[in-house]
Amino acid sequence: MTMDRRTFLTRSGALAVVAAGGRFGVDLLSPFADVAGATANAHASLPPGTPIVILIDLQGGNDAANMLISPNDPWYYDQNQGHGGVAIPEDQLLALPGTSYALHPSLSWTASRYATKGDVAFVRGPGENVMHDFSHFASMRYRQVASFSGSVGTGWLGRFNDMVSPNNPFASISTVGVHPALVGANTSVLSVPDIQYFTFDVDWQWQDSWLTEWQAMSAPAWPTASATHAAEISLSDTFQAQSTVFNTWNDTMAGTFDNNTVAQQLAQAAMMITAGIPSQTYVVSYDGFDTHGGESDAESTLFGQLDAALEAFFAALEGSPRANDVFIYMSSEFGRQQTSNASGGCDHGQAGTDVLIGPKVKGGLYGEQPDTHPSARLDDALVPTVDFRSVYATIINHLSGNTAVSKDILFGIYEDLRIFF
Repeated sequence: MTMDRRTFLTRSGALAVVAAGGRFGVDLLSPFADVAGATANAHASLPPGTPIVILIDLQGGNDAANMLISPNDPWYYDQNQGHGGVAIPEDQLLALPGTSYALHPSLSWTASRYATKGDVAFVRGPGENVMHDFSHFASMRYRQVASFSGSVGTGWLGRFNDMVSPNNPFASISTVGVHPALVGANTSVLSVPDIQYFTFDVDWQWQDSWLTEWQAMSAPAWPTASATHAAEISLSDTFQAQSTVFNTWNDTMAGTFDNNTVAQQLAQAAMMITAGIPSQTYVVSYDGFDTHGGESDAESTLFGQLDAALEAFFAALEGSPRANDVFIYMSSEFGRQQTSNASGGCDHGQAGTDVLIGPKVKGGLYGEQPDTHPSARLDDALVPTVDFRSVYATIINHLSGNTAVSKDILFGIYEDLRIFF
């Protein structure tokens, strides 16, 4: 038997349905709201002062040597064994006060933030010294799961959420698909590419079969088996999450962000954070950093869009209850080689640069600059000086307020870089 919408809504404990152009959204009130770990969690809030991380994944291998620039390094401007072919002219660099480093000219807001707020931290030389893999896919996996074992199926932030926020439907949010770093064993990942269109949709040609399957799962009456309880709870949480996220859309805030990939993703995150979505972990995916050729133009665009998006993001949070809780963490699967190629780019490297920004960040330089001498390189790539898991441990310790939990999440003890107040 096929249920009509009214019967479906009645059986499901639904509060409302919105239909337009063949689309419908359902806001459910689970009949099992008193079950531990069920929809009561959906409306939980983060206590004031709880840290929130926005990981910006710079996909493709960011050329760290052109982001955080060391103009006094003799190999940076060298035309034969250095970055000379893609190096930024010295008169265009944005100097970082009190250091011998500078930023790419398209990162003007970031440079200003470093100078005025003092809450921008640069980690020099993060990477892995275990596999020395130059493959995007392998290196991304190592970073995402924080392990070199092929048997680990969860991400580092997913395991964090398993520990501190199990069964919370708002535990983590990814703005492009489901980012592997957020995948946990017991917590869901909300994929929110665009809040305006974040609705539960079943195409008209599948509606009858979908409703039939729903009915079969709940017939002949509300089930009592724990496994089916879990299914009902999961579906109910899904609908509640949809409705809650959809209602965070903010026209005014949206208008302050540019219309490009990274800006729009950060806009979604800003809206959800300021509206009180109880997630501690967000991931934004920003690709285009695989600059084997035409790097100069590509970097100007990529860094320029990123810089403007960061400015809009922190402006959107200013004055909100969460303004002091949020920090940005920017990272990439690896850096690029030190010697530029004949195509005006650089090939896959190893050591990179991580960036953290936020009011609780102690600005400055962390880690040791990799040795750029040709004899110290690995197939022309800079050898990492900081285990990337030390950066993760530092972040997990701050998110949890407990220096003991990162050991279990990262399968080992890693140095805390003391980046946060």
